[in-house]
Amino acid sequence: MAGIRGTSYEVQLYQQDHWVIDSRFDDEAEARAYGKRIISGGKIEGFRIVRDWMRPDGRHVETQICEEFRATSNAITISPIDEAPAVCRRAEQTYNVESRMVMNRLLRGYVERMVVTPTEIMHNYQELKRLLDKDNLVPMAVGRVAALQAEGSGKDSRSRRDELYGFVNEITERARRASAREDLPQIGQTGFGPAFEALAAKETAEDRDFFARVALSRDLVQKRNWLAKLDFLSELVREDGGLKDEPLTLVDGVMADVLGAPSVAQELLGTQRNLAEALCNLMDLSCGRLDATHRTEEDRALHLSELLAYNALDETRLVIIDLVRRQLKSAQPLHRNDPSAEREAFDRVLARAVSPDGVVGGGGMAEALIQRYLRFLEAGGATGRRQAITDVCNRLTDPKDRVRFLLALSQSELGQMHGEDILGALQALTADPSAVSRFVDRAQPIKNNLEQLTRLFVHVNESQAPDPLRCQVAENLDTLLCAYIVNSRVVERLDNPNDILRHRANRLIQLCAPGTLRSRKALDMVRQHVVNHLRQPNFERRYVEDIVDPAMQAKLLRDFFKLLGDAGFR
Repeated sequence: MAGIRGTSYEVQLYQQDHWVIDSRFDDEAEARAYGKRIISGGKIEGFRIVRDWMRPDGRHVETQICEEFRATSNAITISPIDEAPAVCRRAEQTYNVESRMVMNRLLRGYVERMVVTPTEIMHNYQELKRLLDKDNLVPMAVGRVAALQAEGSGKDSRSRRDELYGFVNEITERARRASAREDLPQIGQTGFGPAFEALAAKETAEDRDFFARVALSRDLVQKRNWLAKLDFLSELVREDGGLKDEPLTLVDGVMADVLGAPSVAQELLGTQRNLAEALCNLMDLSCGRLDATHRTEEDRALHLSELLAYNALDETRLVIIDLVRRQLKSAQPLHRNDPSAEREAFDRVLARAVSPDGVVGGGGMAEALIQRYLRFLEAGGATGRRQAITDVCNRLTDPKDRVRFLLALSQSELGQMHGEDILGALQALTADPSAVSRFVDRAQPIKNNLEQLTRLFVHVNESQAPDPLRCQVAENLDTLLCAYIVNSRVVERLDNPNDILRHRANRLIQLCAPGTLRSRKALDMVRQHVVNHLRQPNFERRYVEDIVDPAMQAKLLRDFFKLLGDAGFR
């Protein structure tokens, strides 16, 4: 049969647990013949054909028209998981990102074979029914989650299983009722923002979000290709200069589902030399700073990195980081085929994970790094963990990074087990004011060192680390800042008696400005010098004594007193 103009037929092959694009034809019969021929060779598990055609409005539509597996590979089972932390108490909570992440991992084989996200499954009745009818996949999945969550709570798994089945029934009924709604907006015609506004005008907030996801799923389910789904969602994020607020949050959730599919990260990044390189690139991607070297302007990974850099895609970022965390905890080598390069590969991942902003992924990532390092040690148990904490910190050359890593680790389950060890290590790093020289770079200007120390202080002081650890380390860093100010004669340099008083006072007040010095002791030290200036007899006259123009004198004084007010002087 001759292909319709503008229509192509993509043959995709199923390999292990994901689909890969193999060939593209202009003729459907040729595509089917090719698929039959290649599956008969016995080297692939299955194939499918996706028709891609262009609507009159220029939008591409993808429809799966054929799927075939070898008889031995038709069965789909749940994937083994060892944690299910998303303990839902209401059916509505199953739509949360943590629950969807568990679904993505548990139903890995099904998700990859059908190319369907958890959001689509729970909001499209036909997709949900297809899953419910697939062997005993749902009973196995419910049983596994119930067992894990009962084990963690000490409760009976049967009661938890019954509770989860109740949620499944509620989700199914809600999706069934939604499938009958013919008045839902069509995102392909209106765009997502206007569709959301139309729903907001007539639905409660909870129903508005649900039906917005239903409408979104109706379009998304037509795309049986992960990258096509990602392209579609990316365009929605960019819609009308960029989605904001609730509409962006909803699209972000579905994008997170796509990134949670096992094969998507690999398809995005392309061939990687080893796992360490892949993990470093994924961390960069999550932070919106993926290296553009050796990538084209059309590269999807770069486009996603840009979206993550400029949009609040928190769930997408969470899923990418979770993938890195789980890979670190796995037994897969960081540098395949060369065990001697494992530690060097670990150092690259560690260096990429720790930055002036803290540890990418927080406590969970810090714990995963410790668990990965334990593979290098002979000792196990508490002794091995203590050694791993010490060794990993020592592999970070900058003491500021050591503080950030230990601070993040203190907020993990492993960190709670070793709270005293972590506090002891932090005290050894920060308690001695004479050790301030380790925290600064003498090659850097004093202003840069002050900013970096202040940034570290703020990071500790505003963290979720447990007390008294947080308060103690913040106090130590405050003292270190004061020691640096004294040792470097910061105030004396700024308040040089040989300079004009106005210049001296302005430099000091700039140190007191919001965001420059944030630690109590250091700020009080500088503020006292400002107060001493203000108390001088005839301060205002001396402040402008080198200026002849009265109007300029008045302006300079107004500007100075405004700075005083901004700095908190009253």
